[in-house]
Amino acid sequence: MHISDGILTLEVTVVSTTVATLFLIYSFKNLSNDKIALASAFSALFFVASFIHIPFGFTQIHLMLLGFIGVFLGSVAIFSISLALILQALLLGFGGVSSIGVNVLIMGLASYLVYIIFKLNFLRALNEKIKFFLIGFSGVFISTFILFMHLILSKEEYEKLSYTIIFANIPTMILESLVTLFLFLYIKRTMPSLLKGLNI
Repeated sequence: MHISDGILTLEVTVVSTTVATLFLIYSFKNLSNDKIALASAFSALFFVASFIHIPFGFTQIHLMLLGFIGVFLGSVAIFSISLALILQALLLGFGGVSSIGVNVLIMGLASYLVYIIFKLNFLRALNEKIKFFLIGFSGVFISTFILFMHLILSKEEYEKLSYTIIFANIPTMILESLVTLFLFLYIKRTMPSLLKGLNI
């Protein structure tokens, strides 16, 4: 899901980086003392999960846990994921340096949007397990859509590739949904206090 350097046009990269910076400032301002440890833990979780690649046909899929992180951290998810993305880019060359801002929008903003969706209780009437599943699904779906928009707005020749990416990420959406479902069920069974106050 990471965008590498040189893929997008300079204009799209600059605008995305500017917008990402504003969201990052907003996220950092909401980082209270009681959330620092949790934000650090989820940053590490995202960092490690991104490197777990699972073979699928001619490609590989990997976890991001965007929805899972989002519902726990809210707007702070942007800061948490951004920290992991910066470390991945600087230490491992994963994604690229000039595209960090783009990747913050693709993954950090997507995570926060999942939080907003479930905070508004649009899906209140759904079965709990379905909601857990949708948290995982919506994180990857929104992330894929943001990636799709970046490619469409960048170059005309990316149009066909953009639609292909949507279909290529369906297995990731399903895998992330199942993993998120089992994570929530495990937490509910072993540490139910962690779910108190969450809008799910």
